[in-house]
Amino acid sequence: MSHSKRNTSRFDFTSHERAVAKANWSSSSARLNRDSYLPFGSCSLCLETARDPVACSQGDIFCRECSLANLLAQKKELKRAEKARRHASQEDARARVAKDSEDQQRAIRDFELVQAGLAASSGQAVKSGAAAAETNEASRAGTKRKFILDEDELARIAKADRARARTAIESEKAAKPSLPSFWTPSLTPDVKDSSNLRPTSLEVKAVPICPSSSDDSIHALSMQSLVTVQFQEDEEKATKTKTRSCPSCLKALTNSSSPVMMQQCGHVMCFSCVKRLLLPSKAKGVSAASSDPDVPLVCYVCETPIRDKSGTQLQSAAKSSLPMGLVLLKSEGTGFSARGSNKVNKSGVGYHC
Repeated sequence: MSHSKRNTSRFDFTSHERAVAKANWSSSSARLNRDSYLPFGSCSLCLETARDPVACSQGDIFCRECSLANLLAQKKELKRAEKARRHASQEDARARVAKDSEDQQRAIRDFELVQAGLAASSGQAVKSGAAAAETNEASRAGTKRKFILDEDELARIAKADRARARTAIESEKAAKPSLPSFWTPSLTPDVKDSSNLRPTSLEVKAVPICPSSSDDSIHALSMQSLVTVQFQEDEEKATKTKTRSCPSCLKALTNSSSPVMMQQCGHVMCFSCVKRLLLPSKAKGVSAASSDPDVPLVCYVCETPIRDKSGTQLQSAAKSSLPMGLVLLKSEGTGFSARGSNKVNKSGVGYHC
């Protein structure tokens, strides 16, 4: 018979109570419906229609003001983290210098006590540590070791003295009586006293990161990589609202149209028009990946060459299945399982009785 009162172990609790406990304690995921998707052309930061839109290297759309504000905030945070890391390294250096000075003073005091004929700890005559070590080493080898006084020997002796002094200091600190009242202000643990809490690795984020990048595809964000997006906006006379449309088919750009941006000029067309007008036809046995680089690809609107002469591109052709110079703009799903989906995950600890 179970004596537990948990709603996950007793048989007389309902399925709803078990589901509530599972939702609150364990990892869960849910698919967003169509009402939760942002329309195409929305800023990924302010979630409103992008004003003076710009796109990053992977096709994420932002307002110019939002992107610059985010860049400035990330750069300030990087400077603050760099300053804090530099301050922490300076504090560690000062702590090491103070510890070395304390070890040196303790070694000098022990040496003076030994020279006076007193033990360093109990006040009795003792043999020097270095002499004892030499005697033990000579007795083990069976022969006398030739004494050579050089810089290496002096450094070794000084290092051994400091290590012995540090051991004595640590043993004295451990022998001191300490109260277990850790909540008192004088005995409260401090982060400065623990070297394990400080980050030992200096590998930190050195450049601003795109705020819309996922964990598996993190990419950098800079002012030089931002491209001004030039939408063709058609104004409706009745409502006086502007609609962003494709300059070729004049259809409104939505999440289902998979808009593509030209890298050089920033004009945007739907994917079907790009495939029909710009990409080589598959009927002729030529694919987009194996197209001739000498064949010029120009923008449908301004006839600007799509390919950059320097060979740089914003988005990898392997990921977007597009030739160099074309960037697939990011858009959320449409609500159908065949075309884009948005899933949210919540990570938690499993609840057990």
